[in-house]
Amino acid sequence: MMRSSLRAQAGFSLAEMLVATAIAAFGLAGVAALIGTGVQLQGNARASTIGVNLAVAEFERLRALPITSAERAVGGSLTANVASHFAIRGTTTVRWTVANGPACGQPAWAPTVVSCAREITVIAIPQSTLAAPSRVTGALWR
Repeated sequence: MMRSSLRAQAGFSLAEMLVATAIAAFGLAGVAALIGTGVQLQGNARASTIGVNLAVAEFERLRALPITSAERAVGGSLTANVASHFAIRGTTTVRWTVANGPACGQPAWAPTVVSCAREITVIAIPQSTLAAPSRVTGALWR
């Protein structure tokens, strides 16, 4: 009698092992899915950060150009590539618009038209459709 009671308590049954294996498999599949999502989100965040840096760098580059440069001429588009108002930087498309700013025209105190301030908007569009485009807006006074 002692021998049969030891055999009943000796280990797990096959049904218990199958249930434990199924629970572990579902748990590991969930962890694998989270890792894949995390890698994708990290890539999108990286592309967005690169876009911000490129937009700021492009704005600063435009600021350093001479006033007569074609890239600083009024015009451009944020939705389409327009000559002299876009650039491809790696896998990111950078576009900008230039418009006359609020300080444009002939002031009452000046005999001629003073140079206009320009309002520039730069947008950086990463190749990844899930990464957010970055926009920088500012004014140029010279």
